[in-house]
Amino acid sequence: MKVFRAACSLCLGLLTMLGAAHAQTLQRVDVGGGKLSPPVAQGDYLYVGTGATVSVWNMADPTEPVFAGRTSATPTSGPISALAIVGGYLYAGWSAPDGTGGITLYSLADPAHPVGAGEFDDWVVADYKGPIGLAVSGNYLYIGDSQNGVFAVDASDPLVPVVVGTVGDVYEFDAMAAFGNQLLTTGNSLIGGRVVNVLDISAPAMPLVAGQAVLDGGSVLRAALTDGYAIGVGNDLLVYDVHDPANIAQVFSAPIDQATGAIRIGNTLYLVGDSGIQVWDFTTPASTTLLRTVAMPTFAPDQTAATPFGPIVLTHTDRAVLLDIADPHQPTLAAQFTLPIGVSAHAGAIGADYAVIAEEGYGLAVADATTLAPVGRYDADLPADLAARDVEDISVDAGRAYLATWGYGVLIADLTDPLHPVELGRFEFPFASAIEAHGNRVYVASTTNGGIFEVLDVSNPASPQLLGSLTTSKTYDLTVRGNYAYLVDGADFADGGLRVVDVSNPAAPVVAGQEGSCPYANGIDVSADGNTAYIACASDAEFANALQIVDTTDKAHPVLLGSVALPGTEGLPDYNNPHSVVVVGNIAYVGNEYGLDEVDVSNRAAPVQTFRHPTGYFVSKVERAADGRIFAFAQAAGVFVFAPLASDSIFANGFE
Repeated sequence: MKVFRAACSLCLGLLTMLGAAHAQTLQRVDVGGGKLSPPVAQGDYLYVGTGATVSVWNMADPTEPVFAGRTSATPTSGPISALAIVGGYLYAGWSAPDGTGGITLYSLADPAHPVGAGEFDDWVVADYKGPIGLAVSGNYLYIGDSQNGVFAVDASDPLVPVVVGTVGDVYEFDAMAAFGNQLLTTGNSLIGGRVVNVLDISAPAMPLVAGQAVLDGGSVLRAALTDGYAIGVGNDLLVYDVHDPANIAQVFSAPIDQATGAIRIGNTLYLVGDSGIQVWDFTTPASTTLLRTVAMPTFAPDQTAATPFGPIVLTHTDRAVLLDIADPHQPTLAAQFTLPIGVSAHAGAIGADYAVIAEEGYGLAVADATTLAPVGRYDADLPADLAARDVEDISVDAGRAYLATWGYGVLIADLTDPLHPVELGRFEFPFASAIEAHGNRVYVASTTNGGIFEVLDVSNPASPQLLGSLTTSKTYDLTVRGNYAYLVDGADFADGGLRVVDVSNPAAPVVAGQEGSCPYANGIDVSADGNTAYIACASDAEFANALQIVDTTDKAHPVLLGSVALPGTEGLPDYNNPHSVVVVGNIAYVGNEYGLDEVDVSNRAAPVQTFRHPTGYFVSKVERAADGRIFAFAQAAGVFVFAPLASDSIFANGFE
């Protein structure tokens, strides 16, 4: 058990294995958004794991939820998968792609503002940990570790948890709950199929496996655990009686409109899917009966739960939907509120007053530039399919937002009234992945099934026109300086690396020059004069990951000046895939597998990695704000915001 000091490793960052001495130039000032955990509640407060933070809502009036804040001062070291409340403490189970995992403890002395109180990570000695399930029974906490099994923990003193029992052959913890003398877990088995495990916790310090069942049917996507019954949902509804764990029996099966969530409250079962809420009479589980389907804004539900405030649905489109079940068979909408920053924010443009964020599931979110509180959104009219709605990139220019939407193409939104963005037009261009706008020109590129680079005329945004196009390979990123577009590609369908494209004649863009020492390039930034390119290289000619610096003064003959490999982890010292880069003065900020790295590029022939800001998940995109902050989009871990240190002079004159 570790107690938080004045600063934690995630707060200070890591000096690299190179041992280079260099003061960091950024400090973390905020974290938020990211993957959702199942919610928990205590008193008037609702707690949700959002990436590496816990977000809190005051639910004293369930019809008017009030966002109370997030634990950005003490984030976890990886995305949160599970929460549990023990006494006056909130336990947040997290794990990261590098195999690390732990449980961060937060004091709820002030329930609106959880405060970091410690870290519990020694329940097992193992190279890999995956605490993705937590459940509480009395003073006992049960940890579902997907790498190591079930651990029973005596949490009589929540700050001094003690492991008292283990079960080593259960590894499925997508959901986990305790009911009386039973601990139920469920998840996908390594050998296939969705498994329900029943553990006997009548002796709470000595859990024992009492039974197991594989849910029948090939269309079960998730399982909900309730007292006495496990409920599988997907394209079918399956009900399993687990009262006798040695003889788990399927008692009901029926095809349904697809549902990916289930909430049981008493004798009513609510199935949650894109079509809304299916209400089932569960009085006799073996004869479960569909009563009605109620339309609700529940497209793409990520988490569902029964709470003291009513059934709640948290969606991939950043919506929280709370149901009023005064009449259990006639649920109505009690409240709808927004999950700040975004469940899956891919990129952003941050101005003086507003941040405009590309969201995976629906379009764009508009947030206050300082607090990141949501103030507006644009829901694109796209098919009810997350792949078709995946917004990959965003560019904001002259009061418009241009979105690269993988499943469709280019969407254009008017930001004249940023609180109420509206669509101006669209252009079909499947698999769009990178976009940049300048005046009446939009430059967009794709990746899937071979890359294409296109130049659009958007002088009439209601009817964008294709001016010219160019076949590439697999373009992951681009930027434009003057009459040249700089593209970085993967070598899947043609040459990878850097392409310098002359766009002076937009009807006929042509490759002016190439530099191919990085066959698989992910991200690029280019100096204002267009003469230096900084490339986030996933795999160079030597199969190394590196930040490359290329002299592009002679557009026909770009020349590699220097590169530096970004260090990995202790277990994988040579692996660290750079994804994105932004350069300010003599510092390059590189988003990579483990966080945001600072690289000194004052000597372009010999750049030096100097500092790492860990994020607990890979940083796919780095953006710079008008006021000097750096935004690192860390996918499931959320968005990390960094500000220049007060003493750092490189920001004095703004960005290049």
